[in-house]
Amino acid sequence: MRTARILMIVLLLGAPAWVAAQAARPATGAPEIFNATAQAKTAAAAVSGTFEARLDRYTPDFDRKTVEEALRLGGYPRFVTTLRNAPEVGQLVLGGGKPYSIRYAREKVEAAGRTIVIVTDRPMLFLGTARGEGTKPRAGFEVAVVQIQIDGTGRGKGTMAAAARVRPDGEGGVLLEDYAEELIVLTNVTRKSS
Repeated sequence: MRTARILMIVLLLGAPAWVAAQAARPATGAPEIFNATAQAKTAAAAVSGTFEARLDRYTPDFDRKTVEEALRLGGYPRFVTTLRNAPEVGQLVLGGGKPYSIRYAREKVEAAGRTIVIVTDRPMLFLGTARGEGTKPRAGFEVAVVQIQIDGTGRGKGTMAAAARVRPDGEGGVLLEDYAEELIVLTNVTRKSS
C-alpha cells in the first residue's frame, strides 16, 4: 500500500514535466487547416486579406517522389506537367475567392516546429489584379508556392509566391526559384485540426 502511494506521488510530481514536454512537440499530420492574414505590397498600393490552406493529407511518398524526380530530371516544364497530374491533397483559398488545388504538400518536422511547403497546380494571381480573374499567366510562372513555419503551439508565419517557378532543394523537395511579383507575407498563421 505504501509503495503504491509513493509511486502515485512520483507520477503526480513528474506529470507537469511530461505534459510540458508533450505540449512543446509540434502537432503534425493532416487533415489540418492553416489560417493567416495575407499582406501584399506593390510600389503603388498595399492590400491584405484572408488566407486558408486546407490540407486533407500530405502528398504520399510515391506521388511526392514522382513530382520531385520530374523536377530533378526534367526541369521545371516536366515538373509542371507531372504536378498537374498528381492527386489533389487540399485546397488553398485567398481572400475568400475561388479555391485552388494543392497538388504538392510536404512537411518537415524540426525541433522547434515544422516547415510546410505547399504548391498549387496554377498561379493564383498577379498583383494589381482582383484575385487573378481575367489575367493571363506570365510565361514560366505557372504555380503558386507557400512556405509556412509553425511552432509547437500551432502558430507561425510564412510567405507565398502567388505566381512562381521552383527548383530542386537538394534534399529531395522543392524550393522557390523565382516569382513574378513581390512575395506575399503571411502573418498570424494558426493551425487547427480538421
